[in-house]
Amino acid sequence: MTSIEPVTEINLTPQELQILSELDSRQFGFLKLNTPEQVKKKDLVLKAVKYLEQMLIQEKNEKDMNDNDPDLCSGQIKREKETTIDPKTYCKLGHFHLLLENYAQAMSAYKKFFQLKEDYWKDAHFLYGQGLVYFHFNAFQW
Repeated sequence: MTSIEPVTEINLTPQELQILSELDSRQFGFLKLNTPEQVKKKDLVLKAVKYLEQMLIQEKNEKDMNDNDPDLCSGQIKREKETTIDPKTYCKLGHFHLLLENYAQAMSAYKKFFQLKEDYWKDAHFLYGQGLVYFHFNAFQW
């Protein structure tokens, strides 16, 4: 049985959410989060990454607990729990990691979005971000 660590509450203000909503892969190369001028924005992006990852871990822990619960019906409740995370969450997480130049984490998040979203090809920001990560890793398939 795994122990669940206490989760610290992370709150994002409406102003912070507005700033974060405007960030995606298009800012890569233009928004340099590792410069002294962008310290506040980098801290905000790191806070958002921590928030999203905490949310995903909590969701996974709840799903694992439900999967191991013999009292649950085998079908209906489990299926409802599997689809509670919006695939766009993974895409946004990928964008944040890309802007932080965490390429492996960005690839992981983009890959999860790719797996969950049937019409991923309609999201130009995802395709651009994923392309930038592939470019970073010299992973070209022509």
